[in-house]
Amino acid sequence: MTPSDHKPRVVMLVGNFVEGDSRVQKEARYAAAAGWDTYLVGRSPSGRREEYALGGATVVRAAETMTATRYRASHPHRRGVRGLVAYRSAELSRTRHQRQRLRQRDLGADRELLARRVTDGAGALEALGTRLVLRLRVLSVRLRGRWVAVRKQAFDRNYAAAAGGGPSSALERLLVRRGSEAAAWAAQPRLADFEDSFGRMADELMPDVLHANDAEMLGVAVRAAVRARVAGRRVAVVYDSHEYTAGDIRPEDVTWAPVITAQEAKYIPMADAVVTAVDNFADKLVEHHGLAVRPTVVRNMPEAATFSVPGGRGPGVRGRLGLGPEATLLVYPGSVTPIRGLDTAVRALPQLPEAHLALLVGSRAGHVAELAELAARLGVAEQFHVLDYVPVEELTDFIASATAGVDTLRRIPTQELTITTKYWSYIGARLPVVVSDVKAAGELTRRLRNGEVFEVDDVDGLARAVRKVAADRERYAAVYTDEMLAAHSWEGQVPALLEVYERVSGLRPEPGGARSEGSDDGDDSEADEGGESGGRVPTSRPDPAEAAESVARG
Repeated sequence: MTPSDHKPRVVMLVGNFVEGDSRVQKEARYAAAAGWDTYLVGRSPSGRREEYALGGATVVRAAETMTATRYRASHPHRRGVRGLVAYRSAELSRTRHQRQRLRQRDLGADRELLARRVTDGAGALEALGTRLVLRLRVLSVRLRGRWVAVRKQAFDRNYAAAAGGGPSSALERLLVRRGSEAAAWAAQPRLADFEDSFGRMADELMPDVLHANDAEMLGVAVRAAVRARVAGRRVAVVYDSHEYTAGDIRPEDVTWAPVITAQEAKYIPMADAVVTAVDNFADKLVEHHGLAVRPTVVRNMPEAATFSVPGGRGPGVRGRLGLGPEATLLVYPGSVTPIRGLDTAVRALPQLPEAHLALLVGSRAGHVAELAELAARLGVAEQFHVLDYVPVEELTDFIASATAGVDTLRRIPTQELTITTKYWSYIGARLPVVVSDVKAAGELTRRLRNGEVFEVDDVDGLARAVRKVAADRERYAAVYTDEMLAAHSWEGQVPALLEVYERVSGLRPEPGGARSEGSDDGDDSEADEGGESGGRVPTSRPDPAEAAESVARG
């Protein structure tokens, strides 16, 4: 049972800014409502520690120095012979190049001084010596310039190679695959920065349960639990796998998948429980790591309170764009990268003159800008729209006025196996769907009969699917009964997560119970989710400095 001196505490770690991550936000709010003293620790966009209440939970955005990441950005791996010649850092390369430019420019002043001496009547011998010195200086500057250029070019090529990711040698690649922490931190320095900032927060908050969201936080949580055990406290670790790491392909960062997969393989045996967002991911984790217990599946479905009525309660996205009821409106809320395949939807627009595509995004730069340029080249710029994200609690109702939701995933292992969060949002919005035939989403759509499936990257096929859905939208939307939506709600998922917390910790909180006496809550107001708003570390717990000293003593 729960110790009498404090509420059981869960600390959730996530390597993003928290905002926009509906899964971790819901986990935190519902854990707090169930009586857990809940802290959600994420990154700080300002680099300084920030705190705010999220329902009955407390969000802590950890202070980050990003020391390792910044160092690696200016000190890339020195590769091969080129690495021996190249400058060791971006700062040194820029400094040497600057000085060389100044030397070359200074030669003009030297020539002017020589000319003045001759004009002022310098003797022939003196003038000859001065000319000789000048010629030697010119030769020295030119030779040095060639050497500076060689070293700078070597550094630039080395830097470009490092930007593509990848350890610099076969030995480092071997060490990464074997789970070496030094090799992992060299290849992915952000992991070292996460350990520095999130590890300190895990020690300070002294949880009963550490909930590591994604593999980048798994090592941080396990190491913190080990330090706690040395200090005489037991901390249970729950690993929440949001992605299929072994199947994650990132062309812009080729070491991410091998590094993070090795980290997962190294630390997952030390987790007390494993949770994942997709049934297929659970099966893959058992297959890859030989888990004796199949991970608990907690799908990232929307809350029932956010479910919409047919067409939405207000004008929504259709009204925002000023479109009438006759227009075919396709929506896509979420991350926009090339591997998501949205260019297929843009390329289909010329075949769908009555259709509009609206993306709800966090940034209009990067691939979003590339899609806008593609739409302009195809002459469909007026059919392509980019809107800002809306709050997660408003999303389903906002998109409900659309004709259909699209999910155009391409074929990589993790996307073949996943059901995206946006798909569950489409269900909550009672939207028909148009999805590519990746395995999981294609099979689910055919089973539910809530939309049409097209072959990956098939522009004509996508256009046909859109026309078919638009022509008989009510038939596809009719599958969304109240019973069906209830079966696809977050409320139906969260009990499994709370059961995991209780099982691994042996603690059972009192729902909505007060914090322990002596804690600093800031005020006594009631929080949104039935618990109280989070404060700083209760004083009834051991002092963090004393705990750290105990760890140091071993």
